[in-house]
Amino acid sequence: MTIKYLFFISFSLLFIQMQSQTTYMTKKGHLKMATRINNKTVIVESHKLSVFLDYTTKQMRGTLDLKSIVSEIPEIKKYLEEAEQPLIVNFWGTIPSDDFMSQPHQPLNFDWEITVDFQGEKFKIVLKTTLQHIEEGSLFSCRLNAFGNMETNKMGLEKIIPDINKTIEIQFVQFILRI
Repeated sequence: MTIKYLFFISFSLLFIQMQSQTTYMTKKGHLKMATRINNKTVIVESHKLSVFLDYTTKQMRGTLDLKSIVSEIPEIKKYLEEAEQPLIVNFWGTIPSDDFMSQPHQPLNFDWEITVDFQGEKFKIVLKTTLQHIEEGSLFSCRLNAFGNMETNKMGLEKIIPDINKTIEIQFVQFILRI
């Protein structure tokens, strides 16, 4: 066999593997959270939300290290700097759509129930979610926009910031790419 044929076979196998991809990942997702402290609106954000989609099961899993949060709130900055243990938030939920990556579709709107795990405590929240198809040439992708509320006592934030509101608004936008 010549080198040209070996190169062609290697390239073909790589292309087939890329087309059969079933897990998609983003490590630099954007998450914003807003609440009120002493009746003032406060917004914190992170650009290090990691999201993984298993296209076969439609289960999406996400991870956020709370130490990546950017905040101007002194109590939160101090807590994040002094925390010795990891402050990892994990979440997961199933997207209730059969086939949203292989063909164009109208925006899908649904209530997405996710399970959140923070320091061994698990709880569920529901996010209002829109999955919008984006087509660029032969690549298909979707933009997932999710928002909802979480009670601050679920994560113990009222112990850190006594004057925090009872809920936090959460919003994230994530692109799900199929190559």
